[in-house]
Amino acid sequence: MSYTELHFHLLPGLDDGPATITDSIELARAAADDGTGTITATPHVMDRLVTDTRSLSGRVAELNAALRSAGVPIDVLCGGELAHPMAFRLSDRELDAIAQGPRGHRWLLLEAPLRGLDASFTAAAQELRGRGFGIVIAHPERAAAAIPEQWPLIASEVAAGCGVQINVWSLAGYYGEAARTFAIRAIRSSPVAVVSSDAHGGKRPPSLRLGLRLLQGLGLSRPEWFTETAPRTLLERGLPAPASAIAA
Repeated sequence: MSYTELHFHLLPGLDDGPATITDSIELARAAADDGTGTITATPHVMDRLVTDTRSLSGRVAELNAALRSAGVPIDVLCGGELAHPMAFRLSDRELDAIAQGPRGHRWLLLEAPLRGLDASFTAAAQELRGRGFGIVIAHPERAAAAIPEQWPLIASEVAAGCGVQINVWSLAGYYGEAARTFAIRAIRSSPVAVVSSDAHGGKRPPSLRLGLRLLQGLGLSRPEWFTETAPRTLLERGLPAPASAIAA
């Protein structure tokens, strides 16, 4: 089984990821060399970058065609890293355009603000759950490192059914010891946890092979679960619809 990336900035010219299609191809090639077979392209969905989510599927199709022509063995899926204020601005169809999983189990990658969480993040998560979407929180360990006292807020979201996506660089200590500590805590305590590169190109390359080595160093019984099995399971089976949505 090859690695599966759920947080990866691969589409060209949209955010702080690759600038050109050539850059995207080279970044995908580096991911393939790292052992990855599937990438969910997750451009920043926020006011100043991507707001038209329904245009992304066409861009993903163009990139997949370019990768096939270049002989890069990567399958790219359409996703997005959703900034929490956009939860109140986008329609269900616009959100579904960047969601993963089968019908009834669709989920979104919701960005934990790097400046720390607040009540608006919780409100956004509740809004998305109320509209029938599961949630995987992007790099919550970095948000907790910014304001450690907010870890209970993250824990409460996990208790409400959210999954967590942890960055390899956090595990490696590149964002400081606090982020590394919270990353390990999240991996050990969250029922649904995955590790991703959150790659942007040269400044943050694909790194799941490194991630697996770091997970092995933690003494986990199945370290490959977080880089291979759990990400693939989330894509194929999704997250259960929130109880409130089922009741509605």
